[in-house]
Amino acid sequence: MDTAKITSKGQVTIPKAVRSRMAVEAGDRLAFEFDREGAVRLRPLRRGQQPLLGFLAPFAAGEQLGKNAVREALRARAVAKHGRQ
Repeated sequence: MDTAKITSKGQVTIPKAVRSRMAVEAGDRLAFEFDREGAVRLRPLRRGQQPLLGFLAPFAAGEQLGKNAVREALRARAVAKHGRQ
């Protein structure tokens, strides 16, 4: 069993064997989920999911997006970021 110590700042270094098994690296984000017994599950948030969902949210407004709506959202994002089409 791998273990880690919590620093005075609340930081934990995830052991290399655990990082390798989870396929995570520096800069990746992790989600903490608790079950009914209070045990915590650590789950990696895969790259590409959160940023994409974040900037598409205003376009979706609770509705399912079609291909054209996604394409338009990507175009608008590129124009906003780079100032050209």
